[in-house]
Amino acid sequence: MASLKSFTVHTAPEQAGRDPDGAIRFVPDSFSIVAFVAPWAYFLWHRMWLVTLAYIVLAGLLIAALVLAGFSTPVRMGIGFVFNLLIGLEATNLRRWTLGRRGFREQGVVVAPTQDDAERRYFSERASALAPLPSALGGPPSVYPAPNPPAGQHVIGLFPEAESRPGGAR
Repeated sequence: MASLKSFTVHTAPEQAGRDPDGAIRFVPDSFSIVAFVAPWAYFLWHRMWLVTLAYIVLAGLLIAALVLAGFSTPVRMGIGFVFNLLIGLEATNLRRWTLGRRGFREQGVVVAPTQDDAERRYFSERASALAPLPSALGGPPSVYPAPNPPAGQHVIGLFPEAESRPGGAR
């Protein structure tokens, strides 16, 4: 069995002339290997401009601080590895943050093995939730009022009101 991932579903703010279903984003909740190896490429690919700028500034400051502190090359490489590991772990959260800044709203979470399966599941469940009820279950409302119960019979649910019997027995 394939491993399952959770995907958060984000819908774009409504704009004239844009297909609302075409602007839905599915963001996996998983480690990003691309963001670990080349964070700047991951950020630019997903149009995360502020995050790219912040990454470049932070990486530059980190490198400058490590060089000025006099750390050896293997230590600097180890600290850079840990920094990129953290970026790989948090890249999808940074992507959600960027989508939120753009006005996207989180609609829910879908669990599926792949993004294609997550998209199919989301759209099929949304279509079934929006489908009208069958006419047998609820047609148009009746124009006649509901009948009143006969006087003297008080009914709770399906059982008539209990009557007391002589001797306290029911």
